[in-house]
Amino acid sequence: MAGRRIAAGNCVKDSPKGVLWFRRAGRAMVPLVDRSQIERLLLLAAALESGVIDALAEAEAATASAVAASASADPRVCRLVLEALAEIGVVEVVRSSDPSLYRLTERGRRHLVEPGPDLERARLVHQAGKARGWMELPYIIAHGKRPPASRRRRNLHAFAHTMAEGSSAKIDESVDAILSYARPVHPRSMIDVGGGLGHVALRFADRGLQATVVDTPSIIRLARRQRDAVGSGVRLVEGDFNVALPSGPFDVAYLGNVFHIYGPAKNRRLADRVYRTLAPGGVLAAVDLVWDRSPRARMFAVDMLQATDEGGVWLEEEYRTWLQEAGFEDVEIVDLTLGTNQLILGRRMR
Repeated sequence: MAGRRIAAGNCVKDSPKGVLWFRRAGRAMVPLVDRSQIERLLLLAAALESGVIDALAEAEAATASAVAASASADPRVCRLVLEALAEIGVVEVVRSSDPSLYRLTERGRRHLVEPGPDLERARLVHQAGKARGWMELPYIIAHGKRPPASRRRRNLHAFAHTMAEGSSAKIDESVDAILSYARPVHPRSMIDVGGGLGHVALRFADRGLQATVVDTPSIIRLARRQRDAVGSGVRLVEGDFNVALPSGPFDVAYLGNVFHIYGPAKNRRLADRVYRTLAPGGVLAAVDLVWDRSPRARMFAVDMLQATDEGGVWLEEEYRTWLQEAGFEDVEIVDLTLGTNQLILGRRMR
């Protein structure tokens, strides 16, 4: 059903979507950016980071003052935030009176609180952090690097959990393709380089592989605290994979979203380091965006400008060169169907 159109001077508002359509020379102009989506992201991230969502989740229904007390927040601001959250459908007003009672909607719980394929609380906080980084883009354009103040503290909890949220179907597609590429050998061990909380390693462990995750000490400490989510069948190792990898040999080395963090020189050395930790016949498998194949490559390359010192999105030719110079053969690049990423594969023959 079409939304009610409200004339307002030289603009028309399609009220259900909150999109302004400006009249120009007798025709409607579709705006380049829907500001309501930006506002929604920042509102949800703030409500999560401030504890408002969790305070509301702990109660059947609560007043703004009660939520504010639980979250150590300002009562007046908390009420306005709760009303805005009601407007976007994640909170509902149970009793409109003085004081009003609020509670999370079923949709709000599914997306912001309860574990499951729809959970996106960490992703929202992480994306809001990225948005703050994008605000530095004018400086980056002018100077070719991030401003000194951009060495901001990253929300490691949100970053790590973002990788683990959502449907497991994308991971399963990659795991299936990797094991198919490895045939006729069935790998017995794998290492997840930069594997975070171990969500991908766990999928390999479910297929019978001995799984190891190597990541920075701060990430591994977080993974150990989340051991129930990782599973006891995954070995967690602290280390800098740009310096050394755990001694193998491993049958599979998985690198998910690693190559885009670094420049060509580090990526070349990393490919060589992975080669040396693999057994003969072992497989390097990297999931990333390839410049000339991913429809999201160009926007993601700009994202790397604000997030890294030298990262980017690399050409298929560059990936092939790095792997072949390290000694890998049978290099293949596969377009994954569930998403916009590619799977880069290479085999150590001897």
